Amino acid sequence: MDFGIQFGGLEYLLLYSIAGVVFVLLLWGLAKLVRWANRMPAGAYLILALFPLISLFPIPPAEIKKLQRIKQEQVKRKQESGDPPSDDEQTPP
Repeated sequence: MDFGIQFGGLEYLLLYSIAGVVFVLLLWGLAKLVRWANRMPAGAYLILALFPLISLFPIPPAEIKKLQRIKQEQVKRKQESGDPPSDDEQTPP
């Protein structure tokens, strides 16, 4: 990681410290959510009903096209390299 200034390893300490604080805050927030859900069962049902809606947002078509193009480029590179396909890549008879 290059921040433009050399800290002699302190940047990793800073990153791990930030990650640790975020992790602790996440655990604290989840514990608060569980306590709230125990006190308000109707609210818990609402939360459980809303969380799965996150997965309903579709993937934009532009991203799907990018992924298909990247996959095609990988296949072309493997074919151009002349390596025989591995056992994982071969289709069963």
